[in-house]
This record gives sequence, C-alpha cells and structure tokens, in this order.
Amino acid sequence: MSFSLEFYSLSWNTLKSALTLRKPDLVRDVQARQWDKLLSDTDLARNDDDKGGLGMGPAAIFADGFDEIADAMSAKLPPRGDPPDIGDNAALVTAAVIRHLGKPVGTISHRGSVVRDKDGEFPLDFRAMFLDGVAGACFKDHELGEKLAARPLLGLFHLDFLSWGGLSQREIGDLLGKYALPPDIKQDEDWQAVAPNAEAWLNEIVKSLKAAAAAKTDLVTLYLTAPEHYGSYRAELADEVLEDFSFIGKLKSFIGRYI
Repeated sequence: MSFSLEFYSLSWNTLKSALTLRKPDLVRDVQARQWDKLLSDTDLARNDDDKGGLGMGPAAIFADGFDEIADAMSAKLPPRGDPPDIGDNAALVTAAVIRHLGKPVGTISHRGSVVRDKDGEFPLDFRAMFLDGVAGACFKDHELGEKLAARPLLGLFHLDFLSWGGLSQREIGDLLGKYALPPDIKQDEDWQAVAPNAEAWLNEIVKSLKAAAAAKTDLVTLYLTAPEHYGSYRAELADEVLEDFSFIGKLKSFIGRYI
C-alpha cells in the first residue's frame, strides 16, 4: 500500500464557509473536477459505508456527505479527546472540497514498505517514525504527526485510510522558527528507518510551510492511501506475505526486549 501526505495552502475560514454554505455551483464544480480523481487516489472509495457507499452515485454521496458534515460541525465538541469519526461519504466530500479550494504546495509520497533495524524487518510507520520522530525532533514538536495526519478540523475527524490535518498561520510561523537538524539526528533509530528519504521529506515539509507562510494563510493536509498496481496476483500475494512475516518478526523482537 502506498500513502501520500498532500499539503494545501488554504484558509480554515474559507474551508468552513464552503462546507457550511454548500453553494450549488461550488458543489457541482467540486463533483465534476475532483470526484473521479479522488476515487482513483484512495482505497476508501472502494469500500461501501453503512449508508450505501458508492452504490448511491456521486450526487447522492455528496448530498449525504454534506448532511453529515453539517451535523458534525454543529455538534458540541467533546471536552477531551477527538470528536466521533464522520462516515466515509462525508470524508470523501471533505477531501474533495479541500483539494478543490486549496492551492497545492507540496506532497510526500511513500510506500508502506518493510524497513530493517537491528531487531529485524518491520513495516514502515510513516506517521510515528518520520512525522512524530524525525520531523518532530527537527521542528521540536513530537505531535507533528497528529497535527498533519490526524487532526480534527472544524469538528470533522476521520482516520480510516483518509484523514486530514493542518496548521494555523501562527503554528506555521512557530514551527519554521524552531526548525533545525539536531547534530545527532542521523544516528537516531527513526532516522535510520527512513534514511533514504528523510532529508527530501523534511525539505518538502519546510517548502510547504514556507509557501503557506508567504501566502499568509493556513495549511490543510490530506493523508490518503493509493492502491498498489501489481503485475500479477503472485506479486500481490508475495508483498502481503512479506509484510505479515515482517510484522511477526518485529512483534517477537518487541516481546523479547521488554518482557
């Protein structure tokens, strides 16, 4: 499975207005320009949700999605923790609107491949190892992964292979002011796990933050899956077996280390 983290320069107030006002012209434009590409870019669209999923057709999905978005945005937020997950239709509509209104300023793409450390092979956890670990150390914020890939926006929250996040203008400025590579960062286990891509991914984050800062706007991110295209069933099965056995090996190493 491949994943991508997309960065958009977009005012949170603009996004809020679009989702709240639900102007017919905007809805038609979003549906016409974003829907097909979103379906091809995410596995979430392949799964029917409890309300009917793709069998409803795009117009019905948008209507249902906007209805749920309105309910979620008007609901009182819990005093602690995240709000309840919105459904798949609402998540797809939210992502489509973000893509339509936002100005793309960066993208980090990666495959959920196996990486190796001294304890064996294990699947790459991009959010924990890179966003929270490597990038968190450089920006001095170890919650960066949550902010960029799993942050509720406007009361909207979704984690099932399509999620979002973002940073306010103030947060962008604070992070850019703190950014620096710690002198020993390249010896860190998290860095070693993503070493071939670490510097390029860091540069992409910095570039995206600077672009949003220059535009004097907020940042909105999308974190979504992109399906792998295998040449044969055998290749697909081999990839799944590799990740399964790698996870088991990592689990055994963890048990041996701490228990």
